[in-house]
Amino acid sequence: MDESPTQVQDGSIRILRSIVYFQDGRPWDVEVTDYPGWDQVETSLTRMDDNLYPIVQLGTTESEDDESVFNVVGGAGRWALFRLDGSWKYVNPEGRKEEVRLWQSDQGYFCPDREVLYDISAVLKIVRRFYRTGTYEDL
Repeated sequence: MDESPTQVQDGSIRILRSIVYFQDGRPWDVEVTDYPGWDQVETSLTRMDDNLYPIVQLGTTESEDDESVFNVVGGAGRWALFRLDGSWKYVNPEGRKEEVRLWQSDQGYFCPDREVLYDISAVLKIVRRFYRTGTYEDL
């Protein structure tokens, strides 16, 4: 079977990664799903809790070093969305510039409040568009 993103039936995503932290001190782990369906992506996003499940990544290739990976960080009512290489990120131009911490376990993730979404339906809408297209155009 050809593993190119064009062979994906339900979207443009080759790989879904969910980073998992454990409360019992075990090292963090990665749950990997090849060619995920939208329901799998949505489940990963809605279970994000800013602690045990703080990171979801969508990739159009299986490479962990792919700079175009779409990242969602946070959970528990606050999410940041950005491209791994920093060339795209969600920004609310009317938001505050004060720094906030998302992802409470391990080193965390810090960003200006204006880069945080507070509505899961908005997160799902943006991620769904990326899921369908595999590009950052029109996000």
